[in-house]
Amino acid sequence: MNKKLLISNIRVNQEDGFNILSADVDGDLIFFKVPDKFPLYINAEWFIGISLLEAMVSRRDIEVDTGVAVSRMFYDQLSELQTIYSKWNPKLKKIALNCELSNRDKQFTHTGSFFSAGVDSSYTLIAKRDEITHLIMLRGFDMGDDDSAWNRRIENQTTFAESNGKELIPVDTNARDWTEKKEIGWSFAHGLLISSAGGNLGMKRLYVASSHTYDNLFPWGSHPLTDPMWSTESTKVVHHGSGCSRTLKTKTILEFPNVAENLQVCWKSIDKNCGQCSKCIRTMAALFLLNGDVKSLPKLQMSQLKKLQPTSDSLKTSVIDLLLLADETGNIEFYKKLKKYYLKYERSKIGPLIDKCFLNGVLKRAYRRIMKPKWLNLRVVPINTENYDL
Repeated sequence: MNKKLLISNIRVNQEDGFNILSADVDGDLIFFKVPDKFPLYINAEWFIGISLLEAMVSRRDIEVDTGVAVSRMFYDQLSELQTIYSKWNPKLKKIALNCELSNRDKQFTHTGSFFSAGVDSSYTLIAKRDEITHLIMLRGFDMGDDDSAWNRRIENQTTFAESNGKELIPVDTNARDWTEKKEIGWSFAHGLLISSAGGNLGMKRLYVASSHTYDNLFPWGSHPLTDPMWSTESTKVVHHGSGCSRTLKTKTILEFPNVAENLQVCWKSIDKNCGQCSKCIRTMAALFLLNGDVKSLPKLQMSQLKKLQPTSDSLKTSVIDLLLLADETGNIEFYKKLKKYYLKYERSKIGPLIDKCFLNGVLKRAYRRIMKPKWLNLRVVPINTENYDL
């Protein structure tokens, strides 16, 4: 293994109607591809965002090619940023960044927001609709992501963006493939990938829609503590929406029918909603309690609430949110059913706690040996997610 993680040969090429930003990262080609009407700018931050966790877990300093300068503002924040990441996972050790520095003086004029058409990003679009000029759609976040589905998604969301006076920037990339190859959990890696993108895309301000609220924060890839630390002299990164619950976001979205009808929340498909996965059902549940009607999602069946039984603290926050809404709207049947699944999850924590305190982890070792959970194969995840500490 190299003693350093090298980022080299950063370039932008034009090919078949696309601008392609690429670099050799630790010996592998990483690319970002956008339609050629959208410029891409040569700097290293996006590639640092992709590779930082790998460098920290393998304890290798990052070295960036000469001739490509890194923002001095970002560089000055990198030590504290790594301190946070290392507290989220003690396997991560602070490394050095060897690079040229620049007081970035590019005067960008656009404001972008990462957009999946889900509840969080749709709410951010509504809240900042007078400011946002571009919606950025990044490939690789969900399953069902073949070329035909991706092209349909581009067509649908381009039409939606234009109807709201915005431009859609679809970004094709192999970044997630690389992080999976390196066995870095997506719940961690995705935050660095999106927060580091603004300068390469030419954004003076970049909004990142929140996943969780301020009262339910825990280690996670995109976080109000870390996202802004990827800002540079030219790009301000803003983590948006942590003061608003998912159900309140859904209620706001229902006041904008064109946004509500565009909701795409499924994790099994990127261009339609299956109506069966947990992400679809949690949105259907909120719509049910709010008496909302969205054609892209079927009506909730009460039997489907069983699929919302939490398996992690991240999923638990969604259940708590729905319980509060059920109590507020007086839906006793819904509340009782969902609370049963919530309590089952809370009781499931008792066994691991007893094992840790009194049995010296014998049950944990047996569980890992027999069940072989997929997350055990990951080298990097934030503690307290993905059942890391079972």
